[in-house]
Amino acid sequence: MKNKIILAIIFLVMSFNCSLAFAAPNEIYLFRHSEKLTGKNPELSEEGKARANNLVTLFKWHQNIHLFSSNYNRTLQTAAPLQEYFNTNINIYDAGELNNLKNELLKLEGVVVVIGHSNTTPELAEQLSNEKMPAMSETQFTKFFILNKKPSSNGSDYDVTHHKMSF
Repeated sequence: MKNKIILAIIFLVMSFNCSLAFAAPNEIYLFRHSEKLTGKNPELSEEGKARANNLVTLFKWHQNIHLFSSNYNRTLQTAAPLQEYFNTNINIYDAGELNNLKNELLKLEGVVVVIGHSNTTPELAEQLSNEKMPAMSETQFTKFFILNKKPSSNGSDYDVTHHKMSF
């Protein structure tokens, strides 16, 4: 009887650990913040606010998302319309610690949206896809990446596609 209990516990622990190993988002969207004003930690311009509001149109068919932003006015303001639409929290990440963010993202399931910067967005795409990404210029606000979990992947390898906003 004691052996059966031990085997049952081992089975449950192994099942729990396996489900964690295979948990990973189906889709990850990586955006640079929208157009900004000048200055230290600037806010969004009127054009940037309009673009941020339009981001919601890309996600209306989803019931919920996991939302991440660095802790800057421009990124938080870009994420705000998504936060309001989905009535969710913005998870703040350290833009200097992208490996930590990657590890956090890979523990999630469903759809993940990350609002970053011209330097961090391509870098995070590279870390998740193991592909070289082209740099983003300081004036490039319409480009974004969608990463889809590879079918044969164990959850940590993604195909990346490049997109351009039409708004």
